[in-house]
Amino acid sequence: MNSNSDLDALRAWQQKFYRGIFDPSEDHVQQACTDVVASETLSAKARLEIYRNSILGGITTALMGIYPVCVKLVGEVYFTQMVSGYLRQHPSSSPDVGGYGEFLADYLTDFIASNRSANELIYLPDVARLEWLWHKAFNASETVKNIFPLAELANVLEDDQGDIRFVLDPSVAVMTSLYPIHKIWQLNQDDASSEGHAESIHLDEGRMNLSIRRRSDYGMVIDLISVDEYQFLFAISDNNTFAEIAVLEYEASINDLLANALQSGLIIGFQLSS
Repeated sequence: MNSNSDLDALRAWQQKFYRGIFDPSEDHVQQACTDVVASETLSAKARLEIYRNSILGGITTALMGIYPVCVKLVGEVYFTQMVSGYLRQHPSSSPDVGGYGEFLADYLTDFIASNRSANELIYLPDVARLEWLWHKAFNASETVKNIFPLAELANVLEDDQGDIRFVLDPSVAVMTSLYPIHKIWQLNQDDASSEGHAESIHLDEGRMNLSIRRRSDYGMVIDLISVDEYQFLFAISDNNTFAEIAVLEYEASINDLLANALQSGLIIGFQLSS
């Protein structure tokens, strides 16, 4: 066979084996087992089952490590059952399991909407979003290439100031939620004291705007921020120019918003639109 035929055959085999692992219908298992050698004590199907349990168990363990608060809220058994569909819909495509789980929050939204018994967990997808941003923040790069240091702002010509694109610390992210997920998250930390917290958490407290970041000492911070701060930081993260950001509606002064972001270290540099 030529190299293209070899690659096509390999892809076909990988797809067949993948379906046998992640979508184990009787037909898919049978197809996958044609390339699994049986032993004296184990059939091809039994050997495939062992491999499937190992793969799915490892991925589920990785998810538990990324989403420990979600696990604590629903328990390991329920969490494992709940994410079984996620493993089928979003199989890992990277050798780094630390990057797995990006779409779990969206999956949980659909799962809760379609399972009446899970309706009371309506806040869980946003908890998952917070945990994913926490995970990304902790593992974020420490540097950003091709940016001007903030000291160079004084050298930007007045006509060019509208073309400034501010750059956030790589660990910074913002999110909004209808639920007090920062309180739920805090209450479910291993070192959290439960005194006074349970009574203070009400799901109808109103929209919460949060920023998540990693400090220089690798300590992690979740801050409650204003609507203005959320809009301002989101616009920066969305790669808007300063001219585009300046025309947004704020209650606070945009100069104050910018000064606070600079002083707190949320903004680390800038670029100029070409």
